Amino acid sequence: MIPKMNGFLSDHESEQTVVSITVEPKTIYFEESRDSLDLNFDFVITGLTERRLHIRFIKVAVYDMSANLATFKHLNHNGVGTPGIYTIGKFEINGQETLDVFNPFHKFPKQMEIGYLRYMFTFYDPETKTEFYYGNIIVTPALFKQKVKLSIPLRGVLTILDGHDFYSHHRRFAMSLVRAVTGGKFTSNFSRYSIDFTVVGPDGNTREMNQEEFDKNYDFHFSDVTKFYTHEVTVFAPAEGVVVEVIDDLEDLIDSPFDMELAIKEDKIKEIAGNYIIIKHNEGEFSHLFHLLKNSIEVTLGQEVERGQPLAKTGFSGAATTYSHLHYQLMDGPDFLNDNPLPCKFSDVTLVLGPKKVRYEELSIDTGDFIQSNFDVV
Repeated sequence: MIPKMNGFLSDHESEQTVVSITVEPKTIYFEESRDSLDLNFDFVITGLTERRLHIRFIKVAVYDMSANLATFKHLNHNGVGTPGIYTIGKFEINGQETLDVFNPFHKFPKQMEIGYLRYMFTFYDPETKTEFYYGNIIVTPALFKQKVKLSIPLRGVLTILDGHDFYSHHRRFAMSLVRAVTGGKFTSNFSRYSIDFTVVGPDGNTREMNQEEFDKNYDFHFSDVTKFYTHEVTVFAPAEGVVVEVIDDLEDLIDSPFDMELAIKEDKIKEIAGNYIIIKHNEGEFSHLFHLLKNSIEVTLGQEVERGQPLAKTGFSGAATTYSHLHYQLMDGPDFLNDNPLPCKFSDVTLVLGPKKVRYEELSIDTGDFIQSNFDVV
């Protein structure tokens, strides 16, 4: 018997349409991590009436290539204090507002065959005590086939302080809000698969600390970003390619944060990246390297680079947030405000698991990983 769960996983649609539900990005990829298939996409839900609606249920049914039910997951309003539906953050829609919901079912067994996913939403009007059902929202992910062979762009032992897991700040771009405040100039969440590379020093920490700083080392409380071991280290080309864009003249904001409001007002949204280099590897894969040190870039526009070639130094330009790091992402084009981010793997990487080290020919990395590149500097 093949399970169906038709009653619980109904594709029923209410006659009255009270919301619209779309999915982004347009192309949804599985990211093949070490132990799972990861899904990274968002729902955009817009109210179509003046009703105040609560999301009561979100379900997903996962089907194999032959449309057999493989598994299911769900969030609901049952529970004491904080029901599961609370974990999506805001679950109430007031009138004709738009709500971004980050896909809560983001991890599946690596060995599971997945053809498509069917999502089901239940909305509830507390005034009329009426439920509305949307039972047939289909998502068909693709497995991205990376062509370029990428090397880690920094040397030594590194950690990923922020990657693109479900909880990372890179993942948490509510794009309907971003588009609204930037007048539509920022259309794509370029950081959807981003990685913040941070150097781990000989003491096992990310920065030099005296005892007082060590005692107060909560939430990145520090007085001098230049004490991070990542500050002013060499950045290397992750693969061969052509430099298609370079910015090298922006200040390193060591003493003052990036002013996003001013950047929007002056139409300088791209300065969020600080000084950066974009390398074209082929027609559909571009490396983007952000937050570089002012006047440190050693390559020029149109220059061909080799894997492992020194490019620049890490700095603190743009919206480098609270710690020194190299922000990296692979995209399908050079325009990081509008082109599409891509999941990526790095070649010849050692994963550091405490005293144990495991070498991988190819590895997807994310928040919390400790890694080391095995690529020799040219």
